[in-house]
Amino acid sequence: MPDELWHLNGTGWLGPHAVQQRNPARALPRIPPAALRAVRRAAGAMALAAGAMAVPLWLFTGAPWQAQPSEPGPLLLQARARGELVVGVHAYAHPTPPGRPLIAEPDPGEAALAAELGRALGVPARLRHLPVAGIGDSANTDIDLAFGAPRNAGHPRAAAVPAPATPRGTLLTLRYTPVSRLDALNGKTACVSAGSPFQPALARAGAVLRGYPSALQALLAFRRGECAAVAEDATLVARVMRLPEWRFFTAAPLVLDGEGAALALRQPDAQSARYLAQWLARWQRDGRLARLRDAAAGDAAFNMMLVESGLICH
Repeated sequence: MPDELWHLNGTGWLGPHAVQQRNPARALPRIPPAALRAVRRAAGAMALAAGAMAVPLWLFTGAPWQAQPSEPGPLLLQARARGELVVGVHAYAHPTPPGRPLIAEPDPGEAALAAELGRALGVPARLRHLPVAGIGDSANTDIDLAFGAPRNAGHPRAAAVPAPATPRGTLLTLRYTPVSRLDALNGKTACVSAGSPFQPALARAGAVLRGYPSALQALLAFRRGECAAVAEDATLVARVMRLPEWRFFTAAPLVLDGEGAALALRQPDAQSARYLAQWLARWQRDGRLARLRDAAAGDAAFNMMLVESGLICH
């Protein structure tokens, strides 16, 4: 125990020849047994105190201890053996300069997270566009996992990977027609993006949902007057509301919680679902998911500014 404490405090480990050998006949005076027992008790108390002091130091580092995620299940092990992770992502036409064709491209936020998932598994990620067909259908049998909840209502729960935290959304309406309660949208149209986690709450409130391929397109449709309200990620809406063109709109004073799974596996695999959920939770704690979300929101807000200025088409 003392050697370990010295080692932790930065002192080099005592080697077998660190102290010169002495003649046993000239050894130090004998210590009475009672005094020796008292010294041992004191040393034990000091060791316990040192251990108790080490806990607060660990807690205040700002980086909580994180267990290594469990081993992946059969589905992800197949992807690892194959050498690539096939991920289904939402694809839509991104804003382009005038005169250039609009081509469907992967959602940048989903593409970035797919690359992280591939690195966690130790293989590159290959992207497939969604929605072509629901995951698990014959058209998408090569997809290992996809973003969003399973489209098939009968898809087993073992194939769904829950989100690491509840998505927070913001509801926008015209400034002169504010909404303070979600059920005030009963019978009114609400713009939402494909796979939006806020669709269930709006549907329960009686809103008529009008879907768009991306959050940017849903916001632009709302600004054109196609819907009475729009619900999107709170981080994205906060960025967009800084633009002067959006001064005529207001955020509803209510909390809009998202629902649904973050990822869906091609087939039931509880071990693989648990493996992915642990990685998502880990990235939620260390801020990686927040950084990806902020980057995606900044990119969408920048494109919104370019569209509003007429520099690009959408």
